[in-house]
Amino acid sequence: MAHGTIVVETAFESLVVEQALAFAKEMEAASNGAADGQVLDVCERLILGKGRELLCTILAGATQQQADAVEKKGRRPEPASVDRPAATKAARRGRS
Repeated sequence: MAHGTIVVETAFESLVVEQALAFAKEMEAASNGAADGQVLDVCERLILGKGRELLCTILAGATQQQADAVEKKGRRPEPASVDRPAATKAARRGRS
């Protein structure tokens, strides 16, 4: 299988790649060390624990990246609330 170079452009992408690579290495070690007939069970247990942690880390990183971007830009513009116009009509005078 060909090995390539991965180019990351943000700190978040770097986090995802590093975490996924660490998970892949752990999965590979677990499957290689599992007893015959136990590979699937060992890998499933790893996925349910470490896989969930990986997804939570990615989710936290994605939401933090978005929050940082919003803080950098400032608050998003929101429509201004407007009260009903006050009654400003002058009282009618008699006919002149």
